[in-house]
Amino acid sequence: MISSPSPTQQPPQPSEQEKKKVVRNTLARRRAGQTPVALFIKAIFRPIFKGLYYLLHAVRKHKLITLLVILLLFASSSIVNYVETGQAPFGIGYDQFNFQIHGGDGGGEKVKNWLYALRDDDVTTINFLDSFMSSPPDAQTLVSTYSQKLSHLSWKTINVVGRIQESDTTVDSLVEVDLSNFGPGGAVTGYALFHFVTVAQQGGVIVAIDVIPTRASQG
Repeated sequence: MISSPSPTQQPPQPSEQEKKKVVRNTLARRRAGQTPVALFIKAIFRPIFKGLYYLLHAVRKHKLITLLVILLLFASSSIVNYVETGQAPFGIGYDQFNFQIHGGDGGGEKVKNWLYALRDDDVTTINFLDSFMSSPPDAQTLVSTYSQKLSHLSWKTINVVGRIQESDTTVDSLVEVDLSNFGPGGAVTGYALFHFVTVAQQGGVIVAIDVIPTRASQG
């Protein structure tokens, strides 16, 4: 018969060298994700990813509620934007000539009409809009210089560069008109600047106009 070891007999203990070898092998097999730096990064981003997961899970389960929340947020932001700037979302109904002064256009509508009259060789409208000026510019000279018909210039775009409400209830506005013409070497582009002074509390009448001569565009 084969004799069995005594119950009180202890198995042999590993030597110190064997223990060190096991520790070294364990450290060598440690994955990159278990390093202190990786664990620190995980501790930072794990709550974020977990929160996103639960958020997406809640969105999938409550699609109607989520849609209503998004619509309410969009509606509230649109209302605040309209109250502050007078502009609808995505630029719907935006009019650059509505200066939003004292609940009105601040004279922007008359500025627009004046510019369109200049473009279309309408001296009568220009003189009518200039009737509140003490020293209006000569309408015929302006039309000869800037109208599409007489100057052979093409009006490309009209941009309100800026507008400022002054303390005396007047409104200063600066408008840039991009112009072009064809020369012997091809198209020539330039721009003209028009400075208007309007009075918001008198229906936005034009009281002064300063025309900066046409300049060639750079580049």
